Order: sequence, then C-alpha cells, then structure tokens
Amino acid sequence: MVYIDVIGDNISVSMGEETVSLKYSKEAYEKLSKRADKANSAETVEEYKKQVAKLLKKATEYQLSVDQYITTACDWVMYDQHQGKYYLAVDGEPVTTLAMPQSLVDRIIESVDKGIDFMPVVKLWTRFLRNPWLETKGEEFAERFADFVNMTYVRPDVVKDLTEVKGYSEEVAKKLATVYQIKITKEGLLNGYKVSKEIFHKFDAETGEMINRYKRTFNVNTGEIESEGLPEFVEDRIFEPAVMGTSGDAFYCGEELGHFIKVGKTHALQSWDQVNTNDSITCVPGLHVGGLYYINWYSGEIHNIFVDPMHIGAIPDSNDGAIRCKQYFVHSSLEGVNGSMYHSSEYAALTDEEWLQMRKDIQSNMIMTFNEVSDNLTKEVLNLQSIS
Repeated sequence: MVYIDVIGDNISVSMGEETVSLKYSKEAYEKLSKRADKANSAETVEEYKKQVAKLLKKATEYQLSVDQYITTACDWVMYDQHQGKYYLAVDGEPVTTLAMPQSLVDRIIESVDKGIDFMPVVKLWTRFLRNPWLETKGEEFAERFADFVNMTYVRPDVVKDLTEVKGYSEEVAKKLATVYQIKITKEGLLNGYKVSKEIFHKFDAETGEMINRYKRTFNVNTGEIESEGLPEFVEDRIFEPAVMGTSGDAFYCGEELGHFIKVGKTHALQSWDQVNTNDSITCVPGLHVGGLYYINWYSGEIHNIFVDPMHIGAIPDSNDGAIRCKQYFVHSSLEGVNGSMYHSSEYAALTDEEWLQMRKDIQSNMIMTFNEVSDNLTKEVLNLQSIS
C-alpha cells in the first residue's frame, strides 16, 4: 500500500519500508494522492509496480523542483540535499558552514511567488555573516536574527480605519494591517527606529549659563505662540537618547564624542566592550534600536535608522523588538524635514569599507568559518550595489 501524509510542512510518501519526503504544495499533494489511489486500486502486482514507479518519478520531480526553487531563481543560494538546508554561495560553492535560517528561506520563496525582489534578503544574510559574534554565538544567534527580521506588527490606526470607516471585520482588518516591524533596504541594511528627546537648551559660551536653544515668537496682539523657532531642517536640531539621556557610555555622533543624536550622522561606540552581547538580558549597555512595537514604549522624537547586521551585538529575549548595536546611522526624523538626502547605498558603502579593513586586521584569525572561496565572497560583498 502507498500512503500520502502531510506532516508539518512536508509531504511523506510511504511504500512499505521506503519513504520519500518533500516540501508541501497543494499541487504536489493532489497529484501524488491521485497516483497513490491508482497504485492502491491496482488489480495485479505488475500494475501496482508500474503505478508505484510513476509515483516515485513524480515525487522525485516535485522534490527536485522544490529543492531547486530558490537556487534556480537566485544563484547566490545553494541547496544541500543531504543537510536539507540552504547556504550562501558564490559560483555554486558554499561560502560558510552556517545554513540560512528557514524563516529567511521562506521569505525568499514568498518573494519569488509574489514577484518581489528577493535580493535584499540575500544581501541582508550576506552582511550578517560578517558579524563578529557568529563565531561564538553560532546558529542560535542566526535564528534570533531571522526571527527579529521577520517580526510583524498590527497597526492599530489602520485596524481602526478599516473596521470603523470601511466596514471590514476585525479579523480581516488585522490581517490587512499587519506589517513587518523592520524594513530591509536594497543593500541589505536594516531600517529600524530610535526614540530620542530633543535638547531645547544650550550654554552661553562666555558665562556657561543655560539658555534657550531656540527663540519663540509670539503674536503681538493675542500673545499666542506663532513659532517655536525650530530650524528649517532637522539636521540643525540636536537630540539625546530618550531613556539614558547623558548617562551611560559616550558614543560618537559623527566625530563628536558625547550623548548626542543628529540626523545625517553615524553613531558608534568606541569598542565592542561597550556592548553587552548577552542575549538573555535587557536594559544593559549598547546602542538600542528596534521595530514598531519597541517605539510604542517610549515618548519622544522618532528617528529612522540604518543598521548593518554586522554591527548587532545582541538580540535579547524580549517581546519589544529591541536589539543592541555598536553602530547605526540616523537617516531622518518623523517630525522634521531633511535638508539633504541620505541614501542607504552610501551608508552601505561605508560599512563595506569598514568590513574590508576588519578583514585586513584579522587575516590570521578569521571571525567566521569560511571555506576557500571566502575571498570571492568579500569581492562580491564589496560590489553589492551592482546586484539587483
């Protein structure tokens, strides 16, 4: 007898002691079930064997088509049928022994199905493979990273509009209002969020006296505030971390060391020693950034930030979607107007340069277990802008 079972995400085809497993798809399940019915209804041994042979051939075809699904669409990913896992590859050869987490593989498959560009996910994984903590934290850290990237958030404002204004059911509205908490740029950077408090005071250069940074203007007839006196462009405003303020380790804002946050600047701690990389604890040293759920915990100015995955030190056991980093770039503020455009490609180029220098500094002790084609990977990483 032939049995067709669905176990989790797989189809299991059993014929006595022989079993063939493949990833589930509706088409494969229906076609294989029909083949199984023909075999099981055969009236002679010869007919049964004939139908089983056809079934095995069809199952193998579906097995190969699913296993090669991604690799056909993207030659940067290879499938190891013995391990049942996917790996980053260059010229058909794996560049690392660390398999791509299945949730990222599923996201690529979903992108292919919907005709969406999947290369940002591939580039994201490429950048994460440069993370110096992978050597010691390994697969678990990679899984945490993938889970963080795939976190979703149900936007309450959209749900309210869909249910109260447009008449959708709450279930449908929540489905339509679900978005990824973190975006991925074309260059494979994370686009997350940071909450800060604006600094409205400054100090007199001669007396050291604290004075107002901006000058309000009032209506001469009513006394009402006409303007807060804020600069036209957000780059000319200055902020500090919403929670830590001026406490904790100082970090660079461009070339200035302190506790300041400015749009258009790279923000970085001086060393990894200032980042607590223990994934099991929260509210400890490091530059904190997160997703949409994370910023709901705090009030203040919301900034869009870029993070290269190689700068992530910890992804804590927390539901708020926060990570601890060594470095990030502030792209914009939701309440201010930029005076300049800051493209993710420019920051990506800077981190690629940083990676090249890191490799030169550690040639004798690679931070990852790369095989003989690691040099090819480095060349490809430095040309990420040309991949589409």
